[in-house]
Amino acid sequence: MVGFIVVATVRTAVPRPIKSGLEFEAAFPVKGRILEALLCPDCEAEGYIRMRIARDPKKGWSYDPKDAATYVDIYGLDPRDSYSKVRAGEWAEGRVICFGFLKRVRARRISTVGPVLESGSRLVGAVRVNSKVEIDFGLFQSELAFASDEERRKILKEAGVKAGSFVATDVGVDIELKRWGSKETVLRHG
Repeated sequence: MVGFIVVATVRTAVPRPIKSGLEFEAAFPVKGRILEALLCPDCEAEGYIRMRIARDPKKGWSYDPKDAATYVDIYGLDPRDSYSKVRAGEWAEGRVICFGFLKRVRARRISTVGPVLESGSRLVGAVRVNSKVEIDFGLFQSELAFASDEERRKILKEAGVKAGSFVATDVGVDIELKRWGSKETVLRHG
């Protein structure tokens, strides 16, 4: 008797990049520890910063480095050349700017940021429409601006976005640092 071994192929769905649709930009304040600051190896004209922040800043800026559930790492482009001045291990205050295109998706809940928020991360957010249009991504919120109510209705209808729906983005991330130093200095400053 001759036997055959058949290897079953499993197809995994790889989502296509989101390169068009409604645009958003959101900025939020951060205080955290610098893990890396490095020069871009491709162009040597810009740099990147990796920073660890508390997952829920409403509870305070401190986190437990041994408990991954208490923090998130943010890795982003530094447009202000702070990467050449800041050192790993220092604490810093600044803001994170997240931007990208939005596409309506079928989802039941917000997808929380994993251990790292970086450019290209796929995020799913919940849409709220009242006097303004808000997208809640969990770690941050974005508010969409329109020239008029009529334009807002038209654009949201074309995109298939309404209150209670969900949108996805392949987020872009920039980090702008204001100041850095010891933990006590950064956390004490208002």
